[in-house]
Amino acid sequence: MARGAVNLVDLDPKFLKVETQTTFRFVETIDEADGLEFLCPKCWEANGGAVGTHAIICWRPRVPQTIGPTPGRWELTGTGFSDLTLVAGSSSVMLPSEGGCLAHFFVRAGQIVGC
Repeated sequence: MARGAVNLVDLDPKFLKVETQTTFRFVETIDEADGLEFLCPKCWEANGGAVGTHAIICWRPRVPQTIGPTPGRWELTGTGFSDLTLVAGSSSVMLPSEGGCLAHFFVRAGQIVGC
């Protein structure tokens, strides 16, 4: 991924609310959200946009580890997509090598910043 920043709002972000162990729905605000879905910034850059780009889900710590993807959990801070920051131990998002694209980045103040 390029060293510059990509705006989260460009990656079609959506707030998620867990319904059951296997289902969720989209919600409007960060306050009601259990997580966040957005397009992978590494693949978005490589593909020149959304076509062929997979989505990433980041859950809050209150979502049990029995709900995938696991193990990562981040607190969502900010008021919405334009100023959202994901906060955890290292705070970075890293996709696994097993079937993943190996993306590794931070979400800070509404921007995706490459590692």
